[in-house]
Amino acid sequence: MPALNSPRLYFISNGWLENDVALNVALHNQGTADFPNRAAEWHRVPSISILIQHPTLGWILIDTGSHDEAMNGRWPEKPRKGSPLVRTTDDLLGARLAQVGLKPADIDWLILTHLHLDHAGGLYHFANTKAGSRVVVHEVELRQALYEVFVHNEEFKNAYLRSDFVGLSGINFEPIYGDTELADDITLLFLPGHSAGLLGVMVHLANSGTFIFMSDAAYVAANYGPPVRQPGIVYDTVAFQASCEKVRWLERRYNAKVIFGHDPQQFATLRQSPEFYD
Repeated sequence: MPALNSPRLYFISNGWLENDVALNVALHNQGTADFPNRAAEWHRVPSISILIQHPTLGWILIDTGSHDEAMNGRWPEKPRKGSPLVRTTDDLLGARLAQVGLKPADIDWLILTHLHLDHAGGLYHFANTKAGSRVVVHEVELRQALYEVFVHNEEFKNAYLRSDFVGLSGINFEPIYGDTELADDITLLFLPGHSAGLLGVMVHLANSGTFIFMSDAAYVAANYGPPVRQPGIVYDTVAFQASCEKVRWLERRYNAKVIFGHDPQQFATLRQSPEFYD
């Protein structure tokens, strides 16, 4: 196989979440005097991880999706009923990695955009691995997640599931404190709002240009705008607006393609793993 000279970027499907559209775009289908009893709308959105093959850093995985047993009793009733997960065995993280000839032990870097249960639930796959020994997460996000589950003394609180990230053998966190350059062509972006310390990823590719993965800094294109429209689930509305505008500036600066965290229409247009962008 020829030497890799620039990154390759893979988009991985972890299955589909079903939920009320108003969770993703606040006040969607809002009632009016003419239509006071508008019904909620239910839709299905993708759960996405990204995988980067880098010439010097090796294999980088961003987000792990949900726990393999999420809908088999692992998740509490509230997320199982409010945002049920629909997937096949092909959507499980191990199967997705195997499509490109990998297993969790082959991953060199693991980055969690945030610690919500649909992004960090597969962390246990990396117990006692090299990637698990230095899981990259923003310091603010780690503090907030621990606060939520320990101060409230609940297993599940505000989309954090304690057992997803606490008490796993060989899992150690390596917190970062703002925008962080992993290499000349990969930058982690601090994009708070959806959660306290959410991270996005900007990747410069030789042939396909620049991609910015916002994760849940914007669920769908309607959040990003312009104008920015807040989601129904948000930690800090002011920070959410600012993070979208930060990405918009980077989009213009690098002529970047912005990828949203859960947009079904956009995801359908992307090459999906094992296909890649380079």
